[in-house]
Amino acid sequence: KKIIVIDAGHGGRDGGASYKRKRFEKDIVLSISKYLKSEIEKKGFKVYLTRSRDKYVKLSHRTKYANKKHADMFLSIHANAARKNRAKKAHGVETYFLSPARSARAKRVAALENKGDMTGMGWSSKDSLLTISNRAKITAANKMAIDIQKNMLFTLRQKYGKNSIRDGGVREGPFWVLVGAQMPSVLVEIGYISHPKEGYRISTKRYQKLTASGIAKGVESYFLKN
Repeated sequence: KKIIVIDAGHGGRDGGASYKRKRFEKDIVLSISKYLKSEIEKKGFKVYLTRSRDKYVKLSHRTKYANKKHADMFLSIHANAARKNRAKKAHGVETYFLSPARSARAKRVAALENKGDMTGMGWSSKDSLLTISNRAKITAANKMAIDIQKNMLFTLRQKYGKNSIRDGGVREGPFWVLVGAQMPSVLVEIGYISHPKEGYRISTKRYQKLTASGIAKGVESYFLKN
């Protein structure tokens, strides 16, 4: 029986990004994580949440929890955000696996998710840490990210249409919440909370349930193939 640990990003004093300063990333991703837990359990997996309520959990403690549970997969759920001058243009779903940043975009997204719990290390030290800690798991995490992205995208597009859900692709990024995981791990960006239309959409139960369903199908697909 495979064990999955789902991590709802942010929490407590770390609200993450927000939609019109009324709906916060921490609440949206917690809701999706609970739906996702239910969907994955239906498929016969054992599932744990790093947080089941609105509380702050250090990034390093999240993967330590997954390691303690001897998890076979670690999923961190987040919502993306863009700067004001790009808020109306940036939208879509993306899935990341841990690696030293390959692009300015990856660094920007990671900076948003990392800022709640940054260490005092310089960039070069962090870059070395990422390379060393993730080398053995890059291939598995990449395959996992592809399956999750594909199934999440397909499920959402069935309901909202192909043109409404942009494919942000599978990307590499330096996300500290994934550092230290002893199993393949990915970070899912379920949409842009900063986008006028998508920001509202991701706060609805319908979108959250569909996203959870798509991710769950991706998880099942990965384990069936690997």
